[in-house]
Amino acid sequence: MPISRAHLSGGITAFLDILGFSERILSAKTNKDVEGIIADIESIQRAFDFKSKDKYVKEAGSIAKKSVLAFSDSVVVNLALQSKLTKLQGTFDPVMSELSGMALAQGQCVASGLFLRGGVDIGWWYRKSTVLASESLVRAYKAEENAIVPVIRLTDGLYKFVSTHPHRKFYSDDIEPVAHLLREYKGVEGDGKPVSFWYLDYLSLVLESLDWVTSAEQRQKCLAAPPEKRDRIREMGYQANIRNWLSHHARVIKQAHAKAKDARVKAKYEWLADYHNEIAPKYMPAPLALCHLKKH
Repeated sequence: MPISRAHLSGGITAFLDILGFSERILSAKTNKDVEGIIADIESIQRAFDFKSKDKYVKEAGSIAKKSVLAFSDSVVVNLALQSKLTKLQGTFDPVMSELSGMALAQGQCVASGLFLRGGVDIGWWYRKSTVLASESLVRAYKAEENAIVPVIRLTDGLYKFVSTHPHRKFYSDDIEPVAHLLREYKGVEGDGKPVSFWYLDYLSLVLESLDWVTSAEQRQKCLAAPPEKRDRIREMGYQANIRNWLSHHARVIKQAHAKAKDARVKAKYEWLADYHNEIAPKYMPAPLALCHLKKH
């Protein structure tokens, strides 16, 4: 039987694992425990724009042919490369926009104490009713398994697609999205073998996307101020939001590290603290920005 094009498409697929959720599911004893698990899964789906109540987000998801699925302790996101959006814009901008959205969603989840590790790949995706088969999903799953640390890792195939895409040259160096969104991880596997890959730099993207508004009163103060003082008010508000976000980010990492009982799990949060400490001083003086942990 021929496969309908309505059900088969090429696209990018992310497989996201929620750290600690397997143990949390297995240890659930009461309805309240289960309700908390489901609430957190649904909050992750919302972060990745699943059934958003915002009509513009809903319309954008429909135009881009985006799917967000949840399976117990994991979430799957798919964006088609053949859609109304890619017909208008080509494939580079929609893919980079989706990867940026994933990075911002990861930051939102971490701020809620939900840590993700994932993989993203490019390839075919087939979905019809309750049947799902996908080349990109399999490779994304394998990339997540080998991500080592709590990041969303790109496969080599997807990195090659975005880094060599002809539309990348349309951007100047100061706004070029690949260099600004991705960071390279370099480390060693358990057997001592060197490993490197590219991942979404969610922390930098979140900090750069923060607004300057801290309150309704501050916004009104800015609007009422002379033009020459407005930039100063906006800058102070932006710095305050950076400071608050970094403080919260450091706090949730410390809390997760303190709760973790296994040394391998603690090591994941220690890596996140090192990541935080590398990025944060670029946006805020180091003494105010750092995340200090008692390492095992």
